[in-house]
Amino acid sequence: MFTESLIEAPASVEVVYVGQEPPESWNASVYLCGPTPTDPAEPSWRPAAVAALRSAWNGPGRLAVFLPEPAAGGSYPAYADQIAWEEGAMRRSDVVLFWIPRDMNRLPGLVSNIKWGVWYDSGRAVLGAPPEAERMAYLLHFAEAFGVPVQRALPGAAGAALRAVGRGSRRTGGERAVPLTVWRSGPFQRWYADRRAAGCRLLDARVEWYERAAAPDGAPAWLLTVTVARGDGAAPSVCRLLSAQGQGMLM
Repeated sequence: MFTESLIEAPASVEVVYVGQEPPESWNASVYLCGPTPTDPAEPSWRPAAVAALRSAWNGPGRLAVFLPEPAAGGSYPAYADQIAWEEGAMRRSDVVLFWIPRDMNRLPGLVSNIKWGVWYDSGRAVLGAPPEAERMAYLLHFAEAFGVPVQRALPGAAGAALRAVGRGSRRTGGERAVPLTVWRSGPFQRWYADRRAAGCRLLDARVEWYERAAAPDGAPAWLLTVTVARGDGAAPSVCRLLSAQGQGMLM
């Protein structure tokens, strides 16, 4: 089992804008998913979300917040690069926080529907929408069915995201691709402890499938593809790890 450092790093929040490289390590990560205004006169909701996360995060360590918008004075990358960055950032996030203030005339959020369809059953989603948001019944139905936290105010949605990560857990390098839902599980910790003892290093990971625990005291099931640098200097290896009913195995 992993243990945190006895010397805890102070709480900090680092915003990662579209096109930017993420920090080398973090204790928790949140992706801010939802409609982006195309009209310059329409303010983005994301600065308020960042402010809420800054106010509520008390660490320890770094909270990385991914924004699919450019920094002030910056510009969006090419469309294909934007999509690739977003997909990579969501894959490395512990929580995908959806805020959908849908207005069919000003902010329809149609792409957000597609992303919700990908992430609602990931065990990492939080759904927020103001009461006046339009055409949300279908999303709210599946949030209830899959136990996704739902909030009707943006500060509440930020709070729900941070409750999901709790105190987080420091990860660096390829470890950042293992979300807390898997990182905290006994089967993964045992497997990774064995690899580390053999001098191996985790280069990357991808959750291929996730199913939440059937009971509050149960264990989730998951399938993880990992890329590992071997301690003997041989070429990196790729394998799959499956955990079901609290037991892990190598595929």
